[in-house]
Amino acid sequence: MVRTTHLMGELESILLATDASEQSKGAAQEAVFTALECQAKLYILYVRTYYPEIPESLSKALEEGIPEETKNFLEKVRDMVTKEGGEAEIIIRDHPEAWRAIVEEAEKLNTDLIITGKRGRTGLKKLFMGSVTEKVVGYAPCKVMVVPKGVKIHGETILVATDGSYYAKKAEKEALSMGKRCSTLKRILALSVAKREEDLPRASKILEAFRELAQEEKLPPRVKLETIEVVGNPANMIVKVAQDEGADLILMGEYGVSGLEKFIMGSTTEKVIGLSKNSAILVVK
Repeated sequence: MVRTTHLMGELESILLATDASEQSKGAAQEAVFTALECQAKLYILYVRTYYPEIPESLSKALEEGIPEETKNFLEKVRDMVTKEGGEAEIIIRDHPEAWRAIVEEAEKLNTDLIITGKRGRTGLKKLFMGSVTEKVVGYAPCKVMVVPKGVKIHGETILVATDGSYYAKKAEKEALSMGKRCSTLKRILALSVAKREEDLPRASKILEAFRELAQEEKLPPRVKLETIEVVGNPANMIVKVAQDEGADLILMGEYGVSGLEKFIMGSTTEKVIGLSKNSAILVVK
């Protein structure tokens, strides 16, 4: 079947969370392509936010309706799928918190994957604090793919960033699974970043363990596995290596959350999402 050749494997349903902005167009294109290739139903979610402390803000939003430009965008995405014989549905939600509405819809629909774009950021606080994308990543019940504006995933080279942790190992297994099922994948780059020179031996051990896992999983010979160990800031080095090596998809694990503030502050995954301009990021649960 066609779906077995796609990077994402067998998917039943995908949730595209979009605000119909320029920044979201890359995510929309990838969602359409993935839905058609995987023969999955695409749910196109648009959340109209309002301020609960101002009761009239909801009634005003309902009265004004959806801007014509936004409506046209949503319908265009839907039609791109249905005209090719796929199934797509537009969902409009009114909610004071967009990220919570996205997570709730993903849970209700039992989607296999959320695809979303990201907003541009201009300052350190905006990079790490409270964006809709990072909250969705933290609380989503399924894998989340974040697609920066203009990025297209060709699926020939992917990068998996690993520190040997429980969540990173999930990303490792996802990368190897992609290698086995996707005929277009040629290279898997496994990257481990040591913060200091004295940490390099540990990074080497992590990558050696990944090579052993690849042998156990019987990674096909057509897929070249390359391991890279570097010293530096983890987020910066992940983004740099992905760009230098032409990887258009970065796979990373996601740490569980016991509090939103703890989750947002300092997570390498969230920093990579904020910094990456040339690669999409798949956060594996």
